[in-house]
Amino acid sequence: MSNPTVFLHIGEPKCGTTFLQDILWRHRSVWARQGLVLPGIDSADHYRAAQDLRDLQQDADDPGVTWSGAWAAIAKQARATERKSVITHELMIGADADQARRAVASLASADVHVIVTARDLASLLPAEWQETVKHRNSRTWRQWLGDIIDTPPGRRRPRAQWFWAAHDTARILRRWSMVVPADRIHLITVPPPGSPPELLWQRFASVIGIDGTAVDVAGARANASLGTPEVELLRRLNERLSELPQWFYARNVKNTLAQHVLAGRSAGARLALPEERHEWVRQQSRRRVADLAELGVEVVGDLDELRAPDAFPAGADPSEVSDTDLLDAALDVLAFTIERRYQHVNKPAALLRSRALARLRPRVERIGLAARRRFG
Repeated sequence: MSNPTVFLHIGEPKCGTTFLQDILWRHRSVWARQGLVLPGIDSADHYRAAQDLRDLQQDADDPGVTWSGAWAAIAKQARATERKSVITHELMIGADADQARRAVASLASADVHVIVTARDLASLLPAEWQETVKHRNSRTWRQWLGDIIDTPPGRRRPRAQWFWAAHDTARILRRWSMVVPADRIHLITVPPPGSPPELLWQRFASVIGIDGTAVDVAGARANASLGTPEVELLRRLNERLSELPQWFYARNVKNTLAQHVLAGRSAGARLALPEERHEWVRQQSRRRVADLAELGVEVVGDLDELRAPDAFPAGADPSEVSDTDLLDAALDVLAFTIERRYQHVNKPAALLRSRALARLRPRVERIGLAARRRFG
């Protein structure tokens, strides 16, 4: 028996991970026929495994499934298969050296590969700020950029610390190369805007050794971006919200209001990188590409795709959003909230009525049958 092969797709966040994961899980049976397994029941198992691997504490009042022991369970399933398997979640990018070592050690009988997807900074920065707003950040776009770019490492706010922990690509790859041979580390560059959406998937499929053309990826879900009115509304909402448990915020604000209601509105103006930050992005991108070229890991795509664009895309500044646009977005959120509350209140009554009718239906049918027999 040959050793199983396990691909750890560890991120980076905002670099096509949701898109790739949706294709993997939606067509799980197709990949199984090709010899590729996704351990666990669904994507939530991989989320819990990533949290457990990183030793993060779950809120005591979180009603969700516990993630204690989740990594060991996923690793055990991956070791048990004679085929290839993929464990995928972008939060694994935050694993430190000890946690990376423990992850690989838990898969000791397997040939472990590490996959990282990376994106150019010009498009990454707006996407990451928006994502932090979906996670309760109330810092403005320009304040957050200052946290990322201008603040010395030792004085950075937690969200800025996370940005560099998740996107210092060369440092991340060096950390994992201490426990995985360089020829088993794969850096996939995210194609530039305007590229065919299936190109990133084709690159990913080539690394894990499956026929990616076996499915149609046109409907694959991506982590939808918001327009400037929507993201500014959410940021201001974060300023006013009381101390909600993280699990409650994630379910009701991030997953429902942000990703369902606000992301579903007509796309408006997108976020623009301030002109005074363009030169920093150019310099940082050149250093990043040079560092990555020295690592000796497999690059799938082209490192030049990580360079700054010749012309930065135009867009809007959230601080300049009009009150009219904010009000329009707020009314959509309010209408959704009221309608959902009505459904929540009315559903039990409707359910009770349907159950009562179900209990009465046999009696009514018997009475009807008896009447037909008696009166013809």
